[in-house]
Amino acid sequence: MKSIVRATAMLSGSSVVTILVGLVSAKALALLLQPSGYGYYGLIQSVVAVASLVTGMGIATGMVRQGAGAASRKDELIVSGLRNGAWALFWVLGGISFLVLILFREPLSRLGGVNQPVVMPIVGVIVLFTVANNIQTGMLNTYHRVAVLATYAIINSVVCAGITILAVLRWHSSGIVIAILGGAIASWAISGIMLRRHVGRPVLRFFRQETLDAAWSLLQFGGAFTVSTLVGTGVQLALPIVVFHLLSTESVGYYKAASAIAVGYLGFIVTAMGQDYFPRVSAERDNPKALVQLINEQHRLVMLLAAPIILGTLALVPYLVPLVYSRKFSPAVEILEWQLIGDLFKFSSWTMSFAILARCKSSIYFLTESIGGATTLVTTWIGVRLFGLPGLGIASLVMFIIYYAVTWVVIRREIPLIWTAANKKMMLAAVSAATIVRILPSTRFADLRTPIALAFAAGATILSMTVLWHQYREGKDSQQRAKASVAS
Repeated sequence: MKSIVRATAMLSGSSVVTILVGLVSAKALALLLQPSGYGYYGLIQSVVAVASLVTGMGIATGMVRQGAGAASRKDELIVSGLRNGAWALFWVLGGISFLVLILFREPLSRLGGVNQPVVMPIVGVIVLFTVANNIQTGMLNTYHRVAVLATYAIINSVVCAGITILAVLRWHSSGIVIAILGGAIASWAISGIMLRRHVGRPVLRFFRQETLDAAWSLLQFGGAFTVSTLVGTGVQLALPIVVFHLLSTESVGYYKAASAIAVGYLGFIVTAMGQDYFPRVSAERDNPKALVQLINEQHRLVMLLAAPIILGTLALVPYLVPLVYSRKFSPAVEILEWQLIGDLFKFSSWTMSFAILARCKSSIYFLTESIGGATTLVTTWIGVRLFGLPGLGIASLVMFIIYYAVTWVVIRREIPLIWTAANKKMMLAAVSAATIVRILPSTRFADLRTPIALAFAAGATILSMTVLWHQYREGKDSQQRAKASVAS
């Protein structure tokens, strides 16, 4: 638990800067672009994200899954082969992706809501730099360079925000594509410099049988992983496009605004899961007992960190959205309120889904992600048809409840996972408090919504800080005892 807290603390520090920079960037874009322009920005990002997912073919994740154990054992031959194999795949897959985006630019632009075929070749270039950057950060993650990744996150957020704001200031909505392109190039350059400085080059020459073997092993994992992710996370990435076809470009702007807060304010937890937690569960994938302990420890930490922030954000949502964006984005408030409750189930389920990815067969991971993706599409369509724009938030909550249940059933078939009493209590208390806050406006106690929500958030914060402080003290005391034992 102590090492998890330490790694999360590093990533949290970088995330504070990232969130602050993101708030400045979001405010600037909201004022300069308005909801419709902000929606178009979201559509371009969505097209890039989906195309990068397909082009990347799970290479970065495959490197962590297959190389984390070897890196911890300092087996440079295996890791070096994986690095060379990853770049070999990048050139092949990247070339194919670029050609597809050029040849089919007209239908793809209509499907993505971009409606400008001339933009698609530029999107192809953005995708290449995005995938290359993902591979480089994946290599850092394979070596578990948590501090380096935290530094990268800070520098990258500042540089990309600066590029985005300057481009939109200069060219307004016409600068959106230029801003995203500049950010992708900058991210690739920054991660490349850090990779060379802190890890170095592969010890194997590129054209070796080990490279071909590694490329094939990455492709075997990556093919199934990409299909699984495409029907799961890929659907989430493509939701702005779905919202565009169901509603309008402005609705995409409202949805993107709500989602940016729902994801961004807890970005450090997502980062910690990907950059610290996943390498750990990958290294212990064949040890069920250790996996159970890791999942419970991660879940406990997630709830201790997430619950106070979710409740505090939920209390301030009516004031937060106009502050971060503008009053024109007020329709995003109700979407965000439902999404925040869903976040509790999302982060809880992710502690299990990362273990499924590390331990289970690709077909099992594909099944869980397929159910999640199908549920997202169905609940979104039903939610919009029944409730209009707020239905997007309701759909998010329902989807993550179902996804939580699916991941629980799947992981229980693999390992004897049982939540600790503390985890059960924290989850129940957090969900109950968030639900009460959400339904208060429909009762006679509507005027007390914000004070009650802030009281819940304060109570959760005090409890979390107390537990984390005791954990810190225990870790420090155990260190001192270990030093005394060695000295004697």
